[in-house]
Amino acid sequence: MNIYKLLLLLVIGFSSCESQILDLDSLTEPVDDIFYKNEEELNLALNGAYNSMRLTTDYKVPLMMAMDNGSTDLGVSRGVCSALMNQGQGTQAPTDGAFLTIYSNFYTGIARTNALLENMVRAKDVVPETKYNQIEAQALFIRAFHYMYLTELWGDVPFLDKVVKTPEEGMIPREEKKVVVDHILADLEKAAEALPYKWEGEPERITKGAVLGLHARISLYNGYYEKAAASAKKIMDNEQAFGYKLHSNYGELFQLAGQSSEEIMLIMPFQYEYYTTQFSVTQGSRNKGAVSVMVPTQSMVDSYECIDGKTIDKSAVYSPKHPFENRDPRLKASIITPQSEWAGMIFESHPDSTKWRKVNGEIGGNNSDCRTVSWPAAFCGYLWKKNTIEETQIKIQNWDDHNFILMRYAEMLLIYAEAKIMNGDIDTSVLTAINRVRARAYGVDVAETNSYPAITTTDATELKNIIRRERKVELADEGFRLFDIRRWRIAEKVMPVTIYGRILDTENATGVPQIDEDGLVSYKGIESQYDLNTDARFPNAVRVFNPNRDYLCPIPQQEVDTYARYGKTLKQNPGY
Repeated sequence: MNIYKLLLLLVIGFSSCESQILDLDSLTEPVDDIFYKNEEELNLALNGAYNSMRLTTDYKVPLMMAMDNGSTDLGVSRGVCSALMNQGQGTQAPTDGAFLTIYSNFYTGIARTNALLENMVRAKDVVPETKYNQIEAQALFIRAFHYMYLTELWGDVPFLDKVVKTPEEGMIPREEKKVVVDHILADLEKAAEALPYKWEGEPERITKGAVLGLHARISLYNGYYEKAAASAKKIMDNEQAFGYKLHSNYGELFQLAGQSSEEIMLIMPFQYEYYTTQFSVTQGSRNKGAVSVMVPTQSMVDSYECIDGKTIDKSAVYSPKHPFENRDPRLKASIITPQSEWAGMIFESHPDSTKWRKVNGEIGGNNSDCRTVSWPAAFCGYLWKKNTIEETQIKIQNWDDHNFILMRYAEMLLIYAEAKIMNGDIDTSVLTAINRVRARAYGVDVAETNSYPAITTTDATELKNIIRRERKVELADEGFRLFDIRRWRIAEKVMPVTIYGRILDTENATGVPQIDEDGLVSYKGIESQYDLNTDARFPNAVRVFNPNRDYLCPIPQQEVDTYARYGKTLKQNPGY
């Protein structure tokens, strides 16, 4: 089975849906007496289920990246998934079409897995038991993957675990989130037993490690800390069998050179001539043919610690005159900062820099990364380096086939550490897990504690704050932040803030922002030191958060209306 050929599924009648309910009839097409009768057909149906995990939005950018930039404090978005942009500015509504698309896409994937799981018994006598169980396990994983996103975005959701053949069958009430979560965790426990550590020659397929990883992630999100730690530990204890290890170069992991890294546990695949994306067009330099519609904020930049392991407000080695020096290496590995060399040029976003320079000093032309020249230039003066492919920018190419990482080993180490901390079970293994991630950022071994700021404290409160900062910088622009600030109940604090940009006059800069225990970066009293882009064409930069409403997304109005037409009720989330 080759994921890159998933579009072949179209021949058996699967199609994307506009609405969960209105499209249900089409789900009966492959569920007939002549399908699911042999291994080839089971694999074809499984391919379709895999394809449903390629969740993209405008510019074919993964939904996860749009979540981080449109709906959290990490970034600003302009023109990538209107619903998530609206979520960030507090104007989201049940009638936002993008919410319906996202919601429906998850249920389309669930419908494909349900069709396979319910009907594959037809082939049980002709498919080897091991193969049969592996196909079932992968389908269970994919269904759990979709329900994880549904429950984290919407809370209680209709829970369908069978083929729905009529609209009436599909119009069931929303199920309590805990019930859904418990069910999918049980499915994942079953799936883990059937899958191998590796698939030879097919690294894109779901493995035992990916199943344990999703189990750990869902458990952490829902406060099942013992389960989260246990699943992560199974992976950590079997690194060699799984073939997992941290990639030695953090920045390289998110470039073409990191595509085959042993840190990667699960991908959203892209390949030229099959399905491409536009990571670099979305996030890259406008001087290199991109549009920079998803960019990091100043508060994201200021969240990276200094090389002494302290936040910038507490570090003696931080200076606003040289704000990018003496910083955690992940800052420059993740973000293109002013005066960085990038794609053969010197990136500069200052309003006075109306021309851009090549690395050799030559003038390249008008500087479209400067909003004096081009108003849509990077809102805060920075660009994401993560998943912005330098080779693509050099060639001024309008597509990428760079795989998006859905799961990687560093996340497992952080899940293990957080789960143990939250469970009050702090030991040396917690510190080792965190320090392995931190040491890798500096390109050294965890034992070289003089070469990176190793964590030594065992104080539970300090460690809780440390692990939250660590997740913020390690996993930035990968799609975790929205769920983190919601489950930590800090969204109401970190979201409704003014979005500031870069320091414009570093020579005379003296102010240092303050960072509290929840990671809120405050510029009170030193606001004038920072750029403030007030362009009305960036509505996503005006952040609003209503704690009585915004911890959940609105149920799409079209779904509510469809239920009503059949005399049923689909309960809306509070505040909508």
